Amino acid sequence: MRETATPLSIRILDRIIEIRGAGESGIAAVRASYGHLHTPGGTPDLTYSIEATSAPALRIRRHTEVIPVERPEDLLMHFDDDLVVQLQLLRPDLYFQHAAVVCLDERSYLFPAPRGHGKSTLAWALLQHGLRYSSDELGAIHPTDMAVAPFSRAICLKSNPPPPYDAPDEPIEGQLPLHVPVSHLDLSPVEKPKPLAAVFFPRFDPDSGQPRVREVGTATAAARIYSNALNPMAHPGSGLDVAVDIATRVPCYELVSSRLPATCELILETISSIS
Repeated sequence: MRETATPLSIRILDRIIEIRGAGESGIAAVRASYGHLHTPGGTPDLTYSIEATSAPALRIRRHTEVIPVERPEDLLMHFDDDLVVQLQLLRPDLYFQHAAVVCLDERSYLFPAPRGHGKSTLAWALLQHGLRYSSDELGAIHPTDMAVAPFSRAICLKSNPPPPYDAPDEPIEGQLPLHVPVSHLDLSPVEKPKPLAAVFFPRFDPDSGQPRVREVGTATAAARIYSNALNPMAHPGSGLDVAVDIATRVPCYELVSSRLPATCELILETISSIS
C-alpha cells in the first residue's frame, strides 16, 4: 500500500519511534495522542505502520508483526498496549511500573495500581490543582537515581469524571475510551525525568465517606511496587531488589480514595508534609 501521509517521528524515553500511515486518517489518532512528542529527525529505533484493510478495519504493522484492529475506535488502545511492551524491550535499564505519575515542584509522585483502579481519573483531577502531567499509565524509573521519565501520551479516561473535573468537550475524535490530548492541559507536560518523592497506592472506595491515607512499611510497600512491575526479570533479584530500594528510599502510602475533591486535597496535604 502506497504511503502518502507525512510520517510522525516521536521521542519517548530517549528512543525514536516512527509511525507511518497510508493517508492522514490512518495515523490521525496517533498523531493527536503523541504529536506533542515530535522529534525533527534521527534514525528510528522502532517503526510502526498503520494500514487500512477491509477486514479487520485496520492493522498495525511492526516489522513482521501484525496487530489486527477490528474497530477503528480501538486503534489507540492497541497501539498504546504494544508500544508499552516495546519500550520495555528498548529500555531494559528502566524499572517500569503500571502507574500514573504527576509532578509538583520538580518532583515526581507515583500512583501504581492495576487497571480499573482510577489512576487516570485521579491524575486528571490532580492536574486541575496545579500539578504537571508525566503519565497516566507508565512509570519508568531509573533505579540508580530514582528519577521517573515521562510517558505523556493523551490521558485515557474510562468515563467522564464527575464535576468539577469534567473532561473537555473535544477529546480525540473517534477513539474509545475517552482520550484527552495534552493540548487541553493548563500546564505543559513534563519533558525530562524528575526525582521520585513519594509513592501512593490508590484504591477507590465509593462507599467511603472520606478519603484516607496512611504510610506503609518497607515490606508492604516493596510487595506492592513489585506486584505492579512490568519488567521485573530485567533487573537484579528478579526485580525485587529495585522494589525494596524504592520502598526504602521514598515514603510510600496507602490511599483510599472516594470523592475526588477531598481525595486531591488529602494528597496535596500529604505531599506538603514530605520533607
